[in-house]
Amino acid sequence: MRKILLGTTAVVAAVAVSAPAFAQGAPTVRIGGSIQAYWGYIQQNGAQSEPGTAAAVPNAVPGGTGALTTGSFGRLGKHDIVTIPQFSVIVSGKLANGITYGGNIDLTFNNQESRTVIPGNRNVGVSRSAPAVDEAWIFVAHPRFGQVRFGDEDGVMGGLMNSGWITGFGTGGVFGVWENFQTRAVANRTQTAPGGLGDNSKIVYMSPQFFGFDFGASFAPNFGSMGQHGCIADVVNTFCDRAYAFRGATGAAIPVRGGELGARRNEYQLAARWRGNLAGVGLSATAGYIGSGTARDLTDTNRQVRTLNGLDVWQFGAQASYMGFTVGAAYFFGNTNFFWGNTIRGARNGQQLTAGISYTSGPITVGANFMSGLFEGGDNSTFSTATGAVTRNAAPTVFNPAAGVGANTLASQRRWGMGFGANYRLAPGLDLIAEYVFHSVREQGADLDAGRAGIQSRGVANVFILGSRLAF
Repeated sequence: MRKILLGTTAVVAAVAVSAPAFAQGAPTVRIGGSIQAYWGYIQQNGAQSEPGTAAAVPNAVPGGTGALTTGSFGRLGKHDIVTIPQFSVIVSGKLANGITYGGNIDLTFNNQESRTVIPGNRNVGVSRSAPAVDEAWIFVAHPRFGQVRFGDEDGVMGGLMNSGWITGFGTGGVFGVWENFQTRAVANRTQTAPGGLGDNSKIVYMSPQFFGFDFGASFAPNFGSMGQHGCIADVVNTFCDRAYAFRGATGAAIPVRGGELGARRNEYQLAARWRGNLAGVGLSATAGYIGSGTARDLTDTNRQVRTLNGLDVWQFGAQASYMGFTVGAAYFFGNTNFFWGNTIRGARNGQQLTAGISYTSGPITVGANFMSGLFEGGDNSTFSTATGAVTRNAAPTVFNPAAGVGANTLASQRRWGMGFGANYRLAPGLDLIAEYVFHSVREQGADLDAGRAGIQSRGVANVFILGSRLAF
């Protein structure tokens, strides 16, 4: 699911391998979480998300003509209410030799983008309010040796050790809840933020702090999470996380399908961070790298062809806090598409800059942030299962992962946005929130009307939010 990075996680625990020791007591279990409820006023163009396709419709249906072009064609209201509950089960224990251990399970109730309907029965499906596990991991730590986490969790550059992402105001500004008020158009709601790398199953190590420095590393064999292997009915395709080669891998690079669907394999993240205090100013700086391999496509003769680039991304960030003010900035560049997608070989590198400022005085916090990025966008390349060649098309084509066809638009994609927000602490754990976000996506090579050509080349969103958040 989409993640909101609400600040740099301070990690000061560590892992140790030692002789068996008995716990001083049974581990403790605590239930935590939050309930968020917001009213939004939304102005959005580009509501259409995909090109239409012909589908047979009985003539008896009102307005039916024997055929109907399906797709996102309609008009949207400007008001909505979004409710986001989340629960966490937090387990912690400590051994007599100083080793701590425990785990965390996060349950979310807004994981579904929309209702999923079982084909052939409109009354059977999964509601978008259905619960889902977001994170589930176990840790073992010691203050002298570091901490190991094992399970479905963020990576060290995917949210655990980042600096410079200022989101601790409102709902997170341009990286916040405004996305939940959007219909998808040119992915005009999916941000390339650390948490967007996902909670794929991984192992994480984070060192203790030495003279202000700490470091960390994480590794995931693929994009998959939780149990099983994602191979629906044992069919090897883009949903099969263990598959390192399959037909349609080229189309799996496109991140607009979101979530835990992608072509990256053997993902690793490396981070080094310094935190300290100079003349009363709290400082934090992080440098890190994200790399991965990628799935290969298969020709009709089952020859493996590498059509995609793996992730190859450098990221730097820094922030400073003084007298209630916090300022920061982060920049990344390298071989990645928006939302941490893979790119077709030969495509441009991606880059993004974000910066922000916040100020807290008593119960009031105000802040602002912005982001600006340039990515390959929809590559619009076609993979030939006959020859293994990748061809960049001159005109938009329909997204079809099974045929190895990429997105509907051409490079390059420019994204920028800004957010302003304020919180008022009404009571312990209870905040009143107001926020405004503007976001824009522009991409070359497509018609502005999805009904005429495909995914739009420009999407603009203006969202004003009022609401509350109760943390417990």
